[in-house]
Amino acid sequence: MMVRVKVWERSLGEPRPVGDLITEIEDNGRLRSAFQYDSEFLRRKEKYALDPVSLPLQGEAISTVHPGFFGVFEDSLPDDWGRNLLIRKQKIARRDQHLPGLLLALGSSGLGALSYSAEGCLPESDPEVSSLHLSELVEAAARFERGEPLDSVITLLLSAGSSPGGARPKAVVVDDETGLHYIAKFPSVKDQVDVVRIEEATLQLARQAGLLVPETRLLSCSGKMVLLVRRFDVIPEGRRHMISFQTLLKATGYYQHRYYDLLLLVRKYSRDPQVDSERLFRQMVFNALVGNTDDHLKNFMMIHDHQQGWRLSPAFDLIPDIGQRREHVLFFDLDAHYPGRRELERLGRQWGIGCAGEVVDEVVQSLREWRNGFAEVGVSEQDAQRFAEIDFRLDGVE
Repeated sequence: MMVRVKVWERSLGEPRPVGDLITEIEDNGRLRSAFQYDSEFLRRKEKYALDPVSLPLQGEAISTVHPGFFGVFEDSLPDDWGRNLLIRKQKIARRDQHLPGLLLALGSSGLGALSYSAEGCLPESDPEVSSLHLSELVEAAARFERGEPLDSVITLLLSAGSSPGGARPKAVVVDDETGLHYIAKFPSVKDQVDVVRIEEATLQLARQAGLLVPETRLLSCSGKMVLLVRRFDVIPEGRRHMISFQTLLKATGYYQHRYYDLLLLVRKYSRDPQVDSERLFRQMVFNALVGNTDDHLKNFMMIHDHQQGWRLSPAFDLIPDIGQRREHVLFFDLDAHYPGRRELERLGRQWGIGCAGEVVDEVVQSLREWRNGFAEVGVSEQDAQRFAEIDFRLDGVE
């Protein structure tokens, strides 16, 4: 079976055709794909490579057999929770729940600058959801997770469009009063701790530690807290294009990568590699000290717009080690465990970060009052105690 998808981009507002994606789906489900840029797009002054590693700007078609699909397009799709919503909302038959089929269903509702349509069709306009519906969406999210039958409240949740990635309930929303776009993160019926408040507190700590993070705010909806995270892909001119480091590193399945691998890409593609290298180092130090072990490659992005070119995205999805796994997804050097402050400083010097010691000291000092920061957001003392190892790391216990 052959599926053809027209790819569009919205970096300047109105969708412009970028190229054609063709995917062959074998009977066993394996994929083989090819992509070709539109000649008109290649002639534009504002042209850019959708993936500077795997899809360089060229007139000839580019094929991929392994893994069979281009990661930059899969980056548009939500994971887990969002895909389930997308499938149920669009009533996608099982035979069409393949990657190109999901892109066609996604249309213009994904994050980033890319949109998708069938051949000969324009992409549909963005489906947006008013934050006035947040209270209903919180309850709908809980019902959906419990597997309860569809009713009018669930229908309201589905009308939010596809969620951005991740296994937790989320929705893309817009504030009618301000016109600002957010990702709304909801509590899960499976939560054993107050994840929403904990994430808000961690993002505030990251901001104090000098990390560039999106604006956030907490809302109470039906007695439950919802975290609104400002979208950094939406700008007045249009949309920023986004690509994950998982795509840039061509990482599939179980992978073993170091923070250093991300650094090499930042140095190669960033418009300001010195600033972005220091930002990446600061984020690595923060993740190590706060215990953010969920530092997988999908949680790191490069973003592109016509003013700044390629830059490291703001930090997002920052949260301490709720699952008590202690082992990071990314390796610091040869180990996935907390390396200690001296080793972090050594890695910084090895990276060429001239102020590595100062960065580590700044992050340590900003985290000294982390318990007070958690309490100010409303995190219970019992939940905060779950992360007591932060104190040991701050005090130099390695």
